Amino acid sequence: MAIDPTLEYGSMNVNSVVQEGVTTLSAKTTPWLLESHLESIMLASVILEAMAGGIIFIFSNTIMRTFAKFDADIGINVMNELNILIVNPLFVFVFFGGLISAYPATVMMMKPDQFSKPARYYALASTLVFFFGEFLVTVTQNVPRNNALLAVDPDSEEGIRYWETDFLGGWVAWNTARCVFSVIAAILGGLSLVSMRNT
Repeated sequence: MAIDPTLEYGSMNVNSVVQEGVTTLSAKTTPWLLESHLESIMLASVILEAMAGGIIFIFSNTIMRTFAKFDADIGINVMNELNILIVNPLFVFVFFGGLISAYPATVMMMKPDQFSKPARYYALASTLVFFFGEFLVTVTQNVPRNNALLAVDPDSEEGIRYWETDFLGGWVAWNTARCVFSVIAAILGGLSLVSMRNT
């Protein structure tokens, strides 16, 4: 038997019930990841910043401590080989990809009425911390030391001295610093992400 939606059954109007159901369903929050492309980009940035921090951490915590146990010439040669092999498109994307947070940060700063102050400033802080603390430290401190290590003679006293003092000392110290900055940037990006729904 068909139900006529225009009729009232007892005290209930079928048409009004259907309309109420449609209104309730339409009012449900859509999945947060699909809400905005800005949120998706910020999430990707957080993941990439955390991955960069993880890569950097394993160098300071394990790899360089292991290399320090080798004879200097072996440590220099192995590190040089690693530095050559590690520079590839996938690594560069993962290592510096967190900078894509600059896009949502810029958009949100240009539209302050659409995004909350915490979302905007956390995104800006995440971008700046990652840029200055990871990217710039890499290109101004770690990469020049990598290049200098390539130029030394592994068997010379000068090469051994450079490896044991400047590289195992300075390079590792700056590496640890960029690890800390990467983690801070990821945390700030995450705080921005969870604040993006609040206007």
